[in-house]
Amino acid sequence: MIGRVVSIKSAKSATVIVERKATHPLYKKTYKQSKKYFVDDSIGVKLGEIVDFINCKPVSKNKHWRITKVLGKNLTEIVKEELKKEAEHLISEVMPQPEADRPLDEEEKESEPSAKESMQPEKIKEKPAKIVKKGKVKNGTT
Repeated sequence: MIGRVVSIKSAKSATVIVERKATHPLYKKTYKQSKKYFVDDSIGVKLGEIVDFINCKPVSKNKHWRITKVLGKNLTEIVKEELKKEAEHLISEVMPQPEADRPLDEEEKESEPSAKESMQPEKIKEKPAKIVKKGKVKNGTT
């Protein structure tokens, strides 16, 4: 679970609040719910940090959660990073590879000009001009 540290008054303990959005089943209004957990703090977190914690065997009467790692200070930055990673993964699945990175098939390799040929300028082929001989024209027209 992921939550924000709201209190560090006790030694080796912290109070972490987890917030979530819920929708009322009848009225369809969205509201915020929160729950506080009393967790074991062996890492030494600071007030306001975002932490990841898991369930563990009871440490004391009220503590049966343990902090595994500190994610950061600002939740919006953490969420943006996760969304960027997810977006990059989804884009790589949908979009084809660029032409330069994509490996060529056997047929494409044969039809692809070699590097030396592609570097030379193209020669312009001109058609020879038609030579028209003056001659007699039938039907009396010139």
